[in-house]
Amino acid sequence: MVLTNALNRGLLIAGLGISLAGFAGDQAAQAGDHKPLRGQVSVMGQPVANASITHWTTQGGTQPKRVNVVRSRSDGRFDLAVKPSAGTVHYLIASGGTVNNAKVDRLTMLTVLDETVNGTVAISERTTVGSVWPNAQQLIGDQLIGSKNALAIGSGHVKHLINPSTGEFGETLLNGFNLLNSETAARINVLSNLLALCGDPQKQQACTQLFSITEATNTLDAMTSISKLPWKNTDKLYRLFDKNYPVGQNSDRRTTASLPYLLFQPESFSLSIRLQGGGAFALGKLIFDHKGHLWSGANWIPGSQSGVVNSIGGGMTHFDQTGTAQSPAITGYNGQGLDGVGWGTGISENYAWVGTFNNKVGVFDLKDGAALGPATIDKEVGQLQGIATSKNGDVWIADNTGNYMIQFPGGDFRKGERISIEGLQAPFGVATDDQNRIWVSSSFNNKLTVIQGDSPDQHKTVTVALGARGLAIDSKGNAWISQQSNSPTGALPAGAVMPPGTPNPPQQPKTIMQEFEAGAAFAAANPNLQTLGNLALISPDLEIIKNGVAGEVAFVPWGVTIDGNDNVWVGNLY
Repeated sequence: MVLTNALNRGLLIAGLGISLAGFAGDQAAQAGDHKPLRGQVSVMGQPVANASITHWTTQGGTQPKRVNVVRSRSDGRFDLAVKPSAGTVHYLIASGGTVNNAKVDRLTMLTVLDETVNGTVAISERTTVGSVWPNAQQLIGDQLIGSKNALAIGSGHVKHLINPSTGEFGETLLNGFNLLNSETAARINVLSNLLALCGDPQKQQACTQLFSITEATNTLDAMTSISKLPWKNTDKLYRLFDKNYPVGQNSDRRTTASLPYLLFQPESFSLSIRLQGGGAFALGKLIFDHKGHLWSGANWIPGSQSGVVNSIGGGMTHFDQTGTAQSPAITGYNGQGLDGVGWGTGISENYAWVGTFNNKVGVFDLKDGAALGPATIDKEVGQLQGIATSKNGDVWIADNTGNYMIQFPGGDFRKGERISIEGLQAPFGVATDDQNRIWVSSSFNNKLTVIQGDSPDQHKTVTVALGARGLAIDSKGNAWISQQSNSPTGALPAGAVMPPGTPNPPQQPKTIMQEFEAGAAFAAANPNLQTLGNLALISPDLEIIKNGVAGEVAFVPWGVTIDGNDNVWVGNLY
């Protein structure tokens, strides 16, 4: 869920990538390192003639530059030239033109290029959707503006959704992992068909309706509007699709719609892609390093019969900016005797860290994933969960079963110190603020503990609901904490019951997997339960600003993260 003006239950996953850079010529390749790029503009398979095609380049933290403008020929084809240059993203925008000799002035389409484009490029309704969704947060009109990492992430994910060279679906989307287990292909087609209304001279009234719903004046802005709030107006958008792509009189199909299409109104128009490889299986916390690379510890090894009762633990998974796994396929990075990782993944200046189920802290070099640990700790510790790095470089790790905190001063993995903090009971989530305070949730009591980083013996607590999990700090220093029950006593909602023989509140188990086994038993005992738990918002002064946030949709809320606009995103366990 995302806590903004609306609630999104969909998940939009952005892949990562390095982009193709270059310079456009007029109608042919230029001398030197320029490479020819031949393209075609089309809508629903019909060529768009005399379209204005603008070639843009953009770099992190700068305004985009208009490189060149060419016109498509009668068959929609055009020619450009590009010159590779590290750190530069290229994109093409086609505006206006004619379809079957009729003007389509409100038709604007986009293709964002990356390193997979080689010699040919398509600009179509589908490439527009596939280019807009990964780049939504950086798109303002025809301007693609963002940080170096944001642009790399957005441009690199396009290829997972669509093939920029052909305009067909991307290879990642077409694998069975995605095509057979998501609505993404069908959602892309419905969105593409909505855009294509403005490329059909006979559907201009429907095009106007699309703009009315999205508050846009061209199709690129319409798609950008939907992508930024994909849960908004899904009913109106689907009805517009339903009306303009009707089921044929002698067929059970919508004969003019692209296949596959949605048979029913979607929950949202978010587009999800599942990346695989690198030892990824039952990943815990996801975290990005300063280059935009993704790191996450894996609960289990892929290909194993692992579950909450019996398991073979995984290692560290690493994906680069293109969404390509860098860690080994089955084990992930390991080399330190690591056996399973839950919520314990963190990043410091030079290292990636994991806290494991077998009482170890794994440490990896961010440059190449080389094993540097296990870390040295002055005393024995239990099974580990949350990790956070403070402003001064200290790394803090929650000892979930030992009820301790572990501090690595300055991020030195050879100098770990186990610290006793009164009141911790199954510490889980860890976050740090600008005052060098460490906020720690406890999953088996009703206390949020706030520790002075410079003086760990000094700490305060805030009473919250029984059993807290993830937490995050926003730009104002407020803490958002997920609570898996509705009150400090853990009182059950109406109709809910504890599994036979289990007290309420339950006792802290000896292992993390025993805890999850108990959670599975609770879910089995309450098959009709729809919601449980909520979020609390706590000020820097440790006052509860608001409690019970999102209680109507939360179902054992777990991870919490905050984006650059201070939107709060929360994942439910169930």
